[in-house]
Amino acid sequence: MVQYPDLNVVIDNVTASILRAADETIPKSSIKFPRLRKPWWNRQCTETRKNQQIAWNKFRRHPTVANLIAFQRAKSIARRTRRQAQRGSWIKLISNINSSISVTDMWTLVKKACGIYPDYPLSYLRKDGQEIHDSKEMADVLAEAFASVCEAQNYAEPFLSYKNRAERIPLRFRTKKNLAYNADFTIGELRRALSTTKQTSPGPDGITYSMISHLSNDSLANVLYMFNRIWREHVFPAKWKYATVIPVPKPGKDPQNPLNYRPIALTSCMCKLLEKIVNARLTYILEKMDQFRHFRVALGKVVVQWIT
Repeated sequence: MVQYPDLNVVIDNVTASILRAADETIPKSSIKFPRLRKPWWNRQCTETRKNQQIAWNKFRRHPTVANLIAFQRAKSIARRTRRQAQRGSWIKLISNINSSISVTDMWTLVKKACGIYPDYPLSYLRKDGQEIHDSKEMADVLAEAFASVCEAQNYAEPFLSYKNRAERIPLRFRTKKNLAYNADFTIGELRRALSTTKQTSPGPDGITYSMISHLSNDSLANVLYMFNRIWREHVFPAKWKYATVIPVPKPGKDPQNPLNYRPIALTSCMCKLLEKIVNARLTYILEKMDQFRHFRVALGKVVVQWIT
């Protein structure tokens, strides 16, 4: 599967295999209804809940009396923090209810107290004084707005001059030297990069870091072989050049203006995993070269002092 001549076909086959395995082993839906959000939950509740879980894991691994006391203390602190947050939220809610409140505001407070928050769907956009309601046209307008913000004319003149000079320099990927940073990636580098990932949203291919981390050793070896082929053959997969862009409205701005949105690009987790491996290797090489340069400078100073 990973030895097919066309690397784009290899990417498609690996992606399809991982998604097929995920469909067979990971349930896509649940019969449980989602929990309503707690309006009183704050950062202190999150921190105390995390400390309670850490204390419980420590006690579960090492069931000693000291660890039991530490867990019970963390549990009581978390419980007291939640009760204080509930009481403070309730007092704040009651203080906003008076004789001058409208029926709409009253029901809004009641829904917030129940953890029900209204959704604000994007109904239309405004461009050149015209309202756009079609979803496809709205997506095109947002894409044009994002492209206009990223145009080269928005860059500063010194950076634009440097960018133009750097892009005219041809890149030479072929070399006859056996350099350490050109060697194939190892399974250790792959596992190290995978251990630093977080549970983020997947890209257009639908593969998450959790799917990759649960692969077997043989499957990870195939993924590593695919990464090494990309590294050796200098072919960037076409599917990894696409991203799912989600427009997020800027707070306090007019949501009908296309320029008041911040784009969030979701790229392939497989591509980002390979980037992590390359970044870790180049960072190590550059730091090692910098340390060697400082060592040579220091050695030169010692030699000069010894001669004089």
